[in-house]
Amino acid sequence: MLLNTQQVEKLLQGNYSFENLSFSMFLMRMKMLYTKDSSLTTLQKCTQEIDTFLEKFKFTMNADNLVLQKL
Repeated sequence: MLLNTQQVEKLLQGNYSFENLSFSMFLMRMKMLYTKDSSLTTLQKCTQEIDTFLEKFKFTMNADNLVLQKL
């Protein structure tokens, strides 16, 4: 599942809960990075990292993919 920058921005600014602990921790790190520098470059970097994470761990993210699809 690939997310676009608008979806990632919504994800980083929102308050979503996920069952996968590793994704929640990873997302917290991305939120901190984006909070410090909310430039388009940082947003694109976060989008790329989140897409890479989701692709790598897509089989363990089944329940959380439903939340992500609603973004």
